[in-house]
Amino acid sequence: MITTITVSAIIIIFAVFMLAWRIRFAGRGNFFNDYFSVDETRAIKGMCAVFILFSHICTYLADYFPAFFLFKYVGAIMVGGFFFVSGYGLQYGVMNRENYLKGFFKKRLLTIAVPYYIINAFYIVTNDMESDAIIKSLFGFYLWYVMAITIFYIGFYLCNRLFKPKNSPFAMTVFILFYIIIMLKLNFGYWWFNSCLAFAAGIWICRLFKSFTAFFKRQWHLKLALCAVIFAATYYYYCRHANDTTLICLLITLVNTTAFSVMLAILAMKVQINNPILRICGNLSLELYLTHALWITWLRVGTIHSATGTLFDNNIIYLIGIVAGTFTMSLAVHTVSGVILGNRRKILENRAKV
Repeated sequence: MITTITVSAIIIIFAVFMLAWRIRFAGRGNFFNDYFSVDETRAIKGMCAVFILFSHICTYLADYFPAFFLFKYVGAIMVGGFFFVSGYGLQYGVMNRENYLKGFFKKRLLTIAVPYYIINAFYIVTNDMESDAIIKSLFGFYLWYVMAITIFYIGFYLCNRLFKPKNSPFAMTVFILFYIIIMLKLNFGYWWFNSCLAFAAGIWICRLFKSFTAFFKRQWHLKLALCAVIFAATYYYYCRHANDTTLICLLITLVNTTAFSVMLAILAMKVQINNPILRICGNLSLELYLTHALWITWLRVGTIHSATGTLFDNNIIYLIGIVAGTFTMSLAVHTVSGVILGNRRKILENRAKV
């Protein structure tokens, strides 16, 4: 009992520390000018990655360390945070960088594809997968986020090529709505689309950044409180009906995940996450997201468990192993991916000189 309480307390303290360490406040009557900077969005991605890890660990260890129950239902809103930052970043690139769409697929898709296929190779080698399952894995059916974000990247590119800048956010929003309808018709799990409107929210907030900022600067506290009420009410409903597959549950979850993302932007106007650890996690966010499931499996029923026997049957050692293994492997994959992508860039540059 003492060990359980101690570990739970450490988990809560760690979560608070990650958010509160070196946090910055704009001060009464002041706002940060560049409140959604690269450093801030990177820290948000890091926060989302860590909390998604905790939400998945909850399934296996919350009965032993109850603190993990706090993260049981945060997965959808944190994925929404990922989508939101991605949409914002893409729109910012289009608006502020010349010829941003030139070589778009090489720049964007390769940064996802290279780490994904490295990690997917581990899934294939360490699991007894049938040939059809292997083929599906090559298209991202099992690590679904990769397939979803790739579809959104393609949609974003097409919308910005086919429509004028002022109309492309409308087109991308419609594209995402069609994506939701198609996934519903094909009976894909709700996790494939219950947070994806946050991607459109990121695009719109970037597109209307000055108007958004001016609007929320007026009566900031009141508008933040209203957004928080909407988020809290929809989050409560989602927690109570997380396993429902009704249309009303989907609609409320979409509102919930989108409201969370908008609330992040409103908060960032006056509160900045400045934790360097979260920024590092933000750099590794894709790898963290994709690798942790491997370690959850490996240490209990998979490859490493076969080699270590009962070592990871101890829940504390299991928890430490998941966290340490996930971060170590994520860093390694990130480094190898960087080398591969870096070498490719050099080859392209050399070809351009010939």
